Amino acid sequence: MTQVQQDWRFCNKCNTMFFDGFADNKGACPADGGPHAAQGYMFVLEHDVPEVPNTQGAWRFCNKCSAMFFDGFPTKGKCDRDLGDHVAQGFVFVLPHDVPSSPTQQTAWRFCNKCFVMFFDGFDAKGHCAAGDVHTAEGFMFALPHLPDGPAVPLDFNTGPLTSSLPLGGSAHLVVNGDGRWTWNTHAHDSGFDNIDYSMAAALVSPEGATFTFAVQGKVEGTIADPLGGARRGDDQLRNGSSPDVQAHFGELGGAKLVAHLVGTDTLVNGIEDLITQAVEDAVKQVGAAAAAAVVALV
Repeated sequence: MTQVQQDWRFCNKCNTMFFDGFADNKGACPADGGPHAAQGYMFVLEHDVPEVPNTQGAWRFCNKCSAMFFDGFPTKGKCDRDLGDHVAQGFVFVLPHDVPSSPTQQTAWRFCNKCFVMFFDGFDAKGHCAAGDVHTAEGFMFALPHLPDGPAVPLDFNTGPLTSSLPLGGSAHLVVNGDGRWTWNTHAHDSGFDNIDYSMAAALVSPEGATFTFAVQGKVEGTIADPLGGARRGDDQLRNGSSPDVQAHFGELGGAKLVAHLVGTDTLVNGIEDLITQAVEDAVKQVGAAAAAAVVALV
């Protein structure tokens, strides 16, 4: 009986195949020391089945960096988590190689003979290797199965904690889908004495410059509203919609950056438009885009 595991993804920073199935752990990426960043297909890989001609076993999940690595040699490559050996855990994957391509298999996946990971060798750039410099391909040409084209796996973006010059904090979470649907959740919290009218603006910018902006305003209460503890300190807002522009640029968004700013509304000089502009400029810098292009205001 076929046994498979999905949630294997291409990292658009180091070109490695990594496991993206944990919500709070995206491994360690040798490109920048941070977590891996998923893009493209959702790969579905066989495990714990007999090898046959044109398949190779001994491919494993490393429980330190989350990469797929070859565990068939006495030495275990190089893990970016601590530059020691990879550490195998879980299933033993058996992967097809040197077979004809198909609409649901992607070729050009290779073994790196320096760090031992599976990496995508189909681009001129060869990613980043934990053993130094770029990956170096050796051996078989793997053709890895993925889910059929269709509704793409949703992309999640989180700002992390947002702070301001006031006793005001918050966060924002964005989900975009391949069919153009999006959902935007925001949270603001007043930890001080005074009530605060706030503004939050965010920009999602792809490496190619596709830009989507979001803005919300609201009010949170401080101790003055109810000294006995009944103040409405938190404000949560939800917006959703659908955009043909999101659908058209979805393929670019795997490497996008979401940047948000939160301020007291009375601190804005020229209104929330300046806050949006600041978020766009910061996102462009973080993602390394030449400039923001085709700016689309979704909220």
